[in-house]
Amino acid sequence: MALHPLTEADLELILPWRNALAVRRAMYSHHEIAPDEHRAWFRRMRQDPSARWYLYRNAAGAPMGVVYFTGLDPIQKTATWGFYTNPKATPGAGTRILYAALELAFGELDLHKLNGEALASNATSVNLHKKLGFTQEGIFRDQYFDGAGYVDVMRFGMVADEWRQQRDRLRARVAELDALAARRQSAPPVKRIILILSDAQSWINACVEDLVIDWGELGHQVSWSHRTEGLPAAADFCFCMSFSKIVSGNLRARFRHTLVVHESDLPRGKGWSPLTWRILEGHNHIPVTLFEAQDRVDSGAIYAQSWLDFQGNELIDEMRGAQAEATLELCRWFVDDYPASAERSRAQTGAESFYPRRRPNDSRLDPDKSIADQFDLLRVVDNARYPAFFDWRGQRYEMTIRKA
Repeated sequence: MALHPLTEADLELILPWRNALAVRRAMYSHHEIAPDEHRAWFRRMRQDPSARWYLYRNAAGAPMGVVYFTGLDPIQKTATWGFYTNPKATPGAGTRILYAALELAFGELDLHKLNGEALASNATSVNLHKKLGFTQEGIFRDQYFDGAGYVDVMRFGMVADEWRQQRDRLRARVAELDALAARRQSAPPVKRIILILSDAQSWINACVEDLVIDWGELGHQVSWSHRTEGLPAAADFCFCMSFSKIVSGNLRARFRHTLVVHESDLPRGKGWSPLTWRILEGHNHIPVTLFEAQDRVDSGAIYAQSWLDFQGNELIDEMRGAQAEATLELCRWFVDDYPASAERSRAQTGAESFYPRRRPNDSRLDPDKSIADQFDLLRVVDNARYPAFFDWRGQRYEMTIRKA
């Protein structure tokens, strides 16, 4: 597998990829590109010393995607990157392409810093940059008009030292994907039809993408949606992850199992944001429970449970990372061990309790209390979506918290 400089012979191959609707929506130019325009662009690009375009082929030689670097400055050792994949690329191709691209950027191109941009509406690209280890450096507000309205542009950056810190982790991720592909070849699992539901703006989506890729590598048919309309007519499993909409009984009847992961020791702690409420109650031993969805909220049979142990100094991103890892492991276990996993079900027992939905106003600090008294609240606030704030002398102030 390798990145090869793009040639004129590749233009006919990549034009349908660039014109795919999903790719066009993520680009600054949304229109469908004509062949003549495509060839004219290539001639200009070939004469531009600050541009590098590459075609990625996998180990079997199949073309999987395009990576490009623009604004390449050999004196400052900086550039901006972009990428798009073949719509028919095999699962995991994106991760392999981006790992190869970063190796090239900080290796052969000898960059000190690589910059990236993403439309704020393109949650996939925003999450991807964060997963790769890029730092969000700013927001260009109302920078781009997409035909319907103005959209913010998110700016990301990674320097060479940061890549050296991230490199082993991403290399290990590629090795995981290779192991899954080998497992599929040596002992193909029973092919399952799997549906995942999550809210469009949920923090967990960046991690859900890994699960989609992993199950795809194993040969399962996976669909991922943020809404209950237009779903497959049937599926073996429907996993609801940070999904706030009701999945009706009629809809659940189309699936063999509809599963939910909840951070509470059910039946205690049903309802909203259980991890946050547990932390605010002073707990750092947090249960994560996989159970069957039923008409009554959070009342179905329990299949498995794991526990998270925090030290008391973790902030929300660290806690979410641990929560996501436990969630994905429970989901993988259920699919890998099915039907034995389903046979381990047990009914919920004991008195039930419910947590209310949290609102932005729940992030209010009391200026008359100490930081120590309110530290757990600071741990669970989201600096971007619901930051901590306090009112003082007729003015509202927001506070952000980050580990030094």
